[in-house]
Amino acid sequence: MTAVPTPVPADDKGRRFGLVAFGTYTRTLTLAHASHIGTVLAALLIVALTLDLASRANQVIAQATGGVPGLVLHMLWYLLLRICDVIGNLLPLACFMGLFWSEVTLTQSRERIVIWNGGRSPLQSVVPIIVLGVLLGALQVTALAVLRPTAVAIQIETGLGGHGEWFDRRLKPEERRWIVLPNHMVQARIDFRNRTLVDVQLFELSEGGRLTGRMAAASAVPAETPGIWVFRNGSRWTAPAEGAQTPASGNGAARRFAEERIALPLEPLWLANLGIDARFLPQSTLSQLASIQGLGEPAYRAWWHVRIAQAVLPLGMMLMASALAMTLLAQRTLFKPMILIGLAGYFLYVTNNIVVWLGEYGQLPPLFAAWFMPLAMIATGLGLMARIERAGRD
Repeated sequence: MTAVPTPVPADDKGRRFGLVAFGTYTRTLTLAHASHIGTVLAALLIVALTLDLASRANQVIAQATGGVPGLVLHMLWYLLLRICDVIGNLLPLACFMGLFWSEVTLTQSRERIVIWNGGRSPLQSVVPIIVLGVLLGALQVTALAVLRPTAVAIQIETGLGGHGEWFDRRLKPEERRWIVLPNHMVQARIDFRNRTLVDVQLFELSEGGRLTGRMAAASAVPAETPGIWVFRNGSRWTAPAEGAQTPASGNGAARRFAEERIALPLEPLWLANLGIDARFLPQSTLSQLASIQGLGEPAYRAWWHVRIAQAVLPLGMMLMASALAMTLLAQRTLFKPMILIGLAGYFLYVTNNIVVWLGEYGQLPPLFAAWFMPLAMIATGLGLMARIERAGRD
């Protein structure tokens, strides 16, 4: 179904009139759009929190103290932390669906026809969306860069919810981890809070992968000099040189030491955050990790760019919803186009997440993964609106 052509006011008497960008129309439409987006966002949050709480209720209740009042406060605190965590995921989808809902009401009430017949073209009608895009873009960046990392950090510190369980930073008596480095392999218990290796074994490898030495120590801590680690209370075994004559036992030399310094390409900040997804880290930590050369973790650089790029993602989602509604539902609402537009919004939301994930895993350049979908949606939405406007002037 084609859009209603945009009438051009008669200019036979040379009359001209201007449109006030921030007048009554902008205020009214901005509030209407915001109301619909807020309603959709609230509905998505209710569904997400219900599903989350259904699987974690017993754990959350077990941590509550102080009787019924304490339980209620503890539950509300947990829900607040979860809202801070997931709102950044749900806001872009709410922007599309809420704006689409608002556009449907404009079609059903014939307000869109009145607006266009009054001389305000599709591109001139985009000001309310831009205003909301700026405000919701700021909220999106705040949610991803401040609210989510803070909420996750609190859950980790208090052992609350899934994040408190998955990213537990306590030193565990039995848990040992492997860390693979260039020419080294490390097996140790990790004291994340103190950035220390405990009960550590270090395997030294040649360029060809041959084991050239092994070190076992009670602990290892980073020295003042970057790239140097201090191993304490341990022993070092050195393999015989390749091709050298060795004793019948085939064993190399071994010696004990109280302290030994080893050049090890193990970044203490990376070690402290090992196992925590990049999207959950504070912005300052993410910036430091993203700037470290040779770290080999594309997720840090990808999410540093994503948090900036998503300032324009709500605008892109709203422009696409508005442009598709103007194209397919300009005159009246039909079931099939409405379903198609709703599916298109979900497709755009999922596609953006997939592109970000590809950047996180190093399959796409970080800049491309962060900016491609938001900018493509903005360009496509404005292009569709311009096409409708040109059709109305022909």
